Amino acid sequence: MKGFGYWVLMALCMAWPLTACEGDDDELKTPDHTEQPDDTPADSTGTTTDSVAVTPPVEWVDSMEYCCMRDSNRIYGMLYQNPLASNIRPAVILSHSSSLTHEAMAGYALMLARRGYVAYCFDFCGGSTDSKSDGDTDDMTLFTEVEDLRAVVNAVKKLGFVDRQRVYLMGSSQGGLVSALLADEEPDAFAGMVLFYPAFNIPDLVSQFAGMGQWGDSFGLSQKYVDALKGFDVWKHVGTFPHPVCIVHGTADIIVDISYSEKAGACYPHAELHRIQGANHGFNAANYGSMGNMMGMKDYDDVVMPIVYDFLGRQ
Repeated sequence: MKGFGYWVLMALCMAWPLTACEGDDDELKTPDHTEQPDDTPADSTGTTTDSVAVTPPVEWVDSMEYCCMRDSNRIYGMLYQNPLASNIRPAVILSHSSSLTHEAMAGYALMLARRGYVAYCFDFCGGSTDSKSDGDTDDMTLFTEVEDLRAVVNAVKKLGFVDRQRVYLMGSSQGGLVSALLADEEPDAFAGMVLFYPAFNIPDLVSQFAGMGQWGDSFGLSQKYVDALKGFDVWKHVGTFPHPVCIVHGTADIIVDISYSEKAGACYPHAELHRIQGANHGFNAANYGSMGNMMGMKDYDDVVMPIVYDFLGRQ
């Protein structure tokens, strides 16, 4: 999937019926919407709750290009770290949404590095026409992105300053689905996972729109992408990851209905679902690339990131 057509496609979609798994999601607790995040979270009505202990941010962060390989494909990425943090640090690997690049996740990576994490964001091979990684968009599938992420994880774990027992996945939309698929395949490789509006609905969407001939093709669904998802039941491949999962989803999301995250949250044995009141598909303009600023997307990062800091800090 690529280009603005992808977003149009998603916005036109209706929510699909779901059969809930057993279990209930956690109660929503989000911080006040302030200019800078503080350590006193509040629920959706603005009532303060117990303070959350987080690592004080440090402004000095090193960033560097760091590339790795998946077969013959070079994967471009950026590594962020706080050089004043302890020698061995936990790592967070960030996977971007469809049609975007690592730049959509760079702001999150920087914020995490300021908290003492090693943070790495990268371009999926063929994931965008703007990708700095090898590969053509026509060759990208959901499963080539899983393999890209697997290669990235292996490379990051080889870094001498990374705590291999505390590696976390963090992904948005399609990147969230890719992260969830890999986590179920390699459950012992990760200490936890953060999913922003994960696109568990992609197989449903592909099934709905792929048979529409040229009209369907205009939305950027490559034949390889479509063929790879034929008969794929996402719920047979996600939901068993045994470690903590944090799902963050906007209540006004018109691209991935929040019911998909509600179902996922009920399937995972240790999941918490945070509903961000009024948020659409994306928590800041960067989630939409150049379209974000033109569309005047509202910024919810000062609500979302304290949730992430709290979750990671409890692991």
